[in-house]
Amino acid sequence: MVKKIKKTILLSIAIIIALYTIICDILMTFSISMNCVLLTGSILCVFLYYMELNPLDLEERTQSFIRVFIKIFSLFYFFGILLLFLINILYPKYNLLSDSGESYDYIIVFGAGVSENKTDIINSRIDRAIEYSIMYPECRFVLTGAKGKGEMIEEAIYMRNYMLDRNVPDKNIIVDPFSVNTEENIKNSLLLIKKDIIKRNSKENIITRPFKNDDFHFDLDFLTIGFMSSEFHLSRINMMAKKMGISKPYNIACNTKTIYLPYQYIREDLSFFKALVLNQLKF
Repeated sequence: MVKKIKKTILLSIAIIIALYTIICDILMTFSISMNCVLLTGSILCVFLYYMELNPLDLEERTQSFIRVFIKIFSLFYFFGILLLFLINILYPKYNLLSDSGESYDYIIVFGAGVSENKTDIINSRIDRAIEYSIMYPECRFVLTGAKGKGEMIEEAIYMRNYMLDRNVPDKNIIVDPFSVNTEENIKNSLLLIKKDIIKRNSKENIITRPFKNDDFHFDLDFLTIGFMSSEFHLSRINMMAKKMGISKPYNIACNTKTIYLPYQYIREDLSFFKALVLNQLKF
């Protein structure tokens, strides 16, 4: 009875993962790497199901080695995804409360896919930015994101047009249409903030605050900088910002439709692991 339930669960998981991958491809931007990761999980479940369906004879030593390998690989695969997911969920993030009396000097808004009819995620981020532009009228928004494969326009330009159409003042918008990943998004946005501070101070005949010479380790803690993105993205942003010298990054979460969350969290797991290997994070 237990084995029958186990086989049913394994086959059900395999089918659900495969169907979910297809649904996500229809609703969101197509991703070969994500499809490979998700379908690997589905294939592993099929293999495990087959192994449960066909018990091993003691004499089949070669098959025994293959089965052990599949089981160990499956354990690492599912445990690794779960571990990175928990780190993402549980990692503490700083947030500014609207009633704290503080205000943002700059908010960095991270882009997302802008393929035709697949703009739900990026629109949720811009809508949130527009809300904050009303709450903090003196805040400047750095919109960051290049044009990816299959996208109709640079993500940053799309966000700028969207905000201008909704009466956000152009003087409060700074655009970075060249950054192609999260590390570049943060680094180039902080560079633009640094340049904007120098420019504003020189116009107002104020002595510019001294900055460190290293352009990739920023001395901007005298500013209140918000990092605005979807909730699944914020832990990695927080750790990368700390690595670049922002000791207390303030994260602003944007809502994501529930159906997208498993896909996006798994995708984020891959990016998080890559950033960890490349030493781009500071806990």
